[in-house]
Amino acid sequence: MILLISVSVYLQGTNYYFAAIGDDILNSGVVKSSPWRSIQKLNDTMSGLQPGDSVFFRRGDVFNGEIRIRAKGTSGSNIFFGAYGSGSKPVINGLSGITDWKKVGLNIWEALCSTSYDQVNNLFINGKLQQIGRWPNKTAPNQGYLSMKWSSGSTRLSSKAIPDAEVWKGADLMVRTNRWVIDWSPILSTKGDTMTIPPTSYDIDREFGFFVCNHPGTLDQKGEWCFNKDTKKITLYSEKDPATLVIEVPIAGELISIKKQQFVTIEDLVLKGALKNAVLGDSCRNITIRNTEIVSSAKNGITFKTCINTLFEKNKIVDAVNNGLAFFDCRGSVIRGNEIRNVGLNPAVGSSESTTFIGLGISGSSNLIEYNRIDSVGYIGLRFDGDSTIVSHNVISNYCIIKDDGGGIYTWNGDLPPNVSRKIIGNIVSNAIGAGFGTNDSLSNSAEGIYIDGGSHDVEVIGNTVFNCSNIGLFINNASKIVALNNLVFNCKTELQMRAEGMPLMTNRQNVVRKNTFVSRTSSQRIGNFITDEEMDGIRRMGIVDSNCYSRPADPDMIMSCSYKSAGHDFHNTHSLKEWQNQYGYDLHSSSGPVRYPYLINKTGAPRKITWGYYNNGRDVWYDEGTISKNEFGKVVKNLTGTTPGSANGMNKFLILALTIDFRRDIPKKYLLRFETKGKPGEMIKANFKTRDNQIVCSREFHLTPSYQKNELLYIPAFANIPFERVNFEFSDPISPVQIRNISFQEADITNNDPTYNFQLLVNDSGVSRVIPVRNGYVDISGNAMGNWVELKPYSSVLLFTKESVSHYEEDRHDRLN
Repeated sequence: MILLISVSVYLQGTNYYFAAIGDDILNSGVVKSSPWRSIQKLNDTMSGLQPGDSVFFRRGDVFNGEIRIRAKGTSGSNIFFGAYGSGSKPVINGLSGITDWKKVGLNIWEALCSTSYDQVNNLFINGKLQQIGRWPNKTAPNQGYLSMKWSSGSTRLSSKAIPDAEVWKGADLMVRTNRWVIDWSPILSTKGDTMTIPPTSYDIDREFGFFVCNHPGTLDQKGEWCFNKDTKKITLYSEKDPATLVIEVPIAGELISIKKQQFVTIEDLVLKGALKNAVLGDSCRNITIRNTEIVSSAKNGITFKTCINTLFEKNKIVDAVNNGLAFFDCRGSVIRGNEIRNVGLNPAVGSSESTTFIGLGISGSSNLIEYNRIDSVGYIGLRFDGDSTIVSHNVISNYCIIKDDGGGIYTWNGDLPPNVSRKIIGNIVSNAIGAGFGTNDSLSNSAEGIYIDGGSHDVEVIGNTVFNCSNIGLFINNASKIVALNNLVFNCKTELQMRAEGMPLMTNRQNVVRKNTFVSRTSSQRIGNFITDEEMDGIRRMGIVDSNCYSRPADPDMIMSCSYKSAGHDFHNTHSLKEWQNQYGYDLHSSSGPVRYPYLINKTGAPRKITWGYYNNGRDVWYDEGTISKNEFGKVVKNLTGTTPGSANGMNKFLILALTIDFRRDIPKKYLLRFETKGKPGEMIKANFKTRDNQIVCSREFHLTPSYQKNELLYIPAFANIPFERVNFEFSDPISPVQIRNISFQEADITNNDPTYNFQLLVNDSGVSRVIPVRNGYVDISGNAMGNWVELKPYSSVLLFTKESVSHYEEDRHDRLN
């Protein structure tokens, strides 16, 4: 019935027809047999459109230019833009061909580009998007980011890789000034090895990276290109004569622009190759965009500003340079059932702000975002800000690929007045990738699942599934009145983190975390992390944490980490669930998982050589046994480990070790680090395997007891570093003494459980119930045996465990160590 009413509305007014075979002068344009031809004719006619009028483009045809909608409908009589005929959807095209190429060097060609704009972000050869020239290439070490020798403020930098900056005069720099910002910065001037650029978003950190782009000197691969805004010329690297290729660039700014209009419907079109936005809406009401494809926008797919009651439904946005969909200060929007993918994946052409490379972003109030699928995004999958917003039943995957410190679903409020009534319900968020390259910590990936950031207020996070995050699954960061209920979080570096630190005006209070399931897939992952820059009681004041289920089958001990300050010192402690309950009064009705998966030691090799040292004032100091006598070296070791006879002070240096390893990528090696410790009860010691540049690749915490206790850490090298691995030790209490002895390191033949087999995560990411088969021998989080199948409701999930190794971990551990 709705469809019939819609058609009758469109037929009330005048229908206008456009076709590639039409004629703007001779034809009437109001019957299918006499169509007009051009978008220019449409724009000339636009002011005459009346409520109920319809504009139809013939299917299978391509129309070049920009549609400027300057007509408004009324309630019940929209102005309609759509398709007629049969075949593929009509294309509104913003691309223009580049011809008349001249050879100016070896495989280097040049041609004039007929654009009135100062920037070109996309170039296509035979319909395929090409990479703008950059140096170093992305395939170079550190993904092509150069390190800096020196930087000053936000405008100057230099690098050892560029001794003479003059050679890059006229180029652009892409400077990673923060984990969440890559600044596009044209070089203004050079002097020696120093380059001066316009002010960046943040001061330039010399430990971060940059690369050069959009300059003829960067062109060394097939299809690479650059654009000179002064000469309007494109320079191209091609081994073929470009005259034999179809080469196109965007020249149309907005394919459809709507300003201060209302009751307009756009349906069944393809909007391809915008230089800026495929659709730009400004100060509009009741605009509907439905079943339309937005392809290869050189800025945003869709941008709407201060619009009311927009319906954006069942559309596709693919290959947007900057953002997929960006709604700013909009009210009453419904964004439903859309597909958004491949957004913000090229750091060489995006915009500089922190609000870029986002799949779907919306600010304002009373907005509904539901049933969308967002995949492959350079930064945040879905960002929302404002009051009375519902984010419901979206599927978001593969994000934070180019920038990070972001989430699949993200919100931030800062020091603005608190928002109210926001809900994140039934979403499925997975594969937070992370982008450490070009930062001060290239091995760390700061990509979260659901990220409730600074100053956020009054958010309900209910019934979501989050898995495979390189950093945190559910992150409540300096936010208050957050309710997390009935969520499943699995296989993240940290499953849950609550933080109240560094933002004095944004407290972490009155939060509720209940009836959630948090499961770590491996022993190196952490269940919970609670951080405050206050005393220990600051953690207790975060809210209510109870009735959850926590499981880390590979290592069920030491799952909750706490960091706080006391008497000017930083304290870091990790607890078992029982200790966490006793120490902080949280999770009194919570439980641990149903199974344990300890590893088994079949045999061990001979102890490896250990080189002893200590860390002091930013440098490593190593002791060589060959330069001092055996007795003197023995004294050194006892002093480093705090085991000197009669000593009660414990370790007097920051102990570090260098351990020899044999790394082969095709044959995984396994090693055991063993040592004995004693110290203040309730405190802990942490062993870290680190790279030469101090990045942790493996770690584990151990309890301290009044008498010596045996400890063991399984280490499996993940990548080639150097012929030795560095280990250092951290302490939860920076004051109390710790003693360590009998340190050994040896290769071992170990059987450890296969996480791929141990867990079965079943997810229904569709809108209908599904029956999913279950492998034999699995139990649910409560230990209940599963049958051969399980029925999952729409947008729900269940995590299952093998029943094997249902033994008491501490007993297994005791047997192995004694």
